[in-house]
Amino acid sequence: MSIRPISKFTIVILVALLLAGAAGCSARPTASITGMKLQGVSLTDATMLFDVKVDNPYMAPLPLGNLDYALASRGQQFMSGKSMMQGVIPANDSKTLGVPIKVDFLKLISAVKGARPGASIPYKADMGLSVDVPIMGSLRVPMSKEGSLEIPSQSSLLNRLKDLTK
Repeated sequence: MSIRPISKFTIVILVALLLAGAAGCSARPTASITGMKLQGVSLTDATMLFDVKVDNPYMAPLPLGNLDYALASRGQQFMSGKSMMQGVIPANDSKTLGVPIKVDFLKLISAVKGARPGASIPYKADMGLSVDVPIMGSLRVPMSKEGSLEIPSQSSLLNRLKDLTK
């Protein structure tokens, strides 16, 4: 009785089946926006720093790819773009990433009716994080969050400066 060598294709299929079985056929990476805080607020712009928690159910590290985003208020989109994410999510673990998005207040005010300095406007952030899933390839993980964004007035910025000098 002779033993035939196993082809590379057969090995790849076996590894794929093992990974799918170990992670569960329905197990997929998930992501959620867990928070947002403003940084670097000025009269013209601010950085919205979103906390994004990514869960990796696989037995292998999960490399990160692009993150796409769109910000809207009252159904009116005022910003969109893409950002390249660096790093990996460890196997069978989760990691929280900081995602900075710089918002230009002049663009926001011209795009959203009723937005003006001193106003607090509602926003909705829709994001999608691309991850490189072993065997399956690139996968986009969607997430969304609603909140409010305060457009600073000149007097509120002056008050903040006064508080810093005390």
